[in-house]
Amino acid sequence: MFIVTTKVSKGKAAAVFVGICVLIAVCIIMVSVAKSGDVDAFASSDSQKVEVSYKNIKENGDRITFLNAFGWEVKEDPVAIEEIVIPEEFNEIYEEYNELQKSQDLDLTKYQGKTVRRYTYEVLNYPKAEETVYANLLIYKNRVIGGDICSSQYKGFMHGFLMP
Repeated sequence: MFIVTTKVSKGKAAAVFVGICVLIAVCIIMVSVAKSGDVDAFASSDSQKVEVSYKNIKENGDRITFLNAFGWEVKEDPVAIEEIVIPEEFNEIYEEYNELQKSQDLDLTKYQGKTVRRYTYEVLNYPKAEETVYANLLIYKNRVIGGDICSSQYKGFMHGFLMP
């Protein structure tokens, strides 16, 4: 058995104690803010990093500003506004769609059984688009919970909010 003793001054011990307390306080604050959803999210790919807030999306201007943050220019008025129910149990199609949402740090499983509103906008600046392209936003209680950018063509494309 070994016994190690060290002599530490009261000042150094107090400094270490205060430092540990500050570190713990910062960690607690970060966890509580992250759980409350008051943190702006970062969406990123290899070539892009976009800082955008998914909360406080209350009116049309907020939705357009949200899409603009990703670089999308859309017509001012949505082409469709629909209330949809996220199924309580996902079929294969919803599982696939939720994988797309998870790829952009969103997850629809928290909203299963909930009625959400889908806003669809026509995208005006999709690179090299030969067909109409739409941006869909899923909103629940003034928060973007999901969405996509998709073509109007049968068997066209669908991807997350980031520019390709």
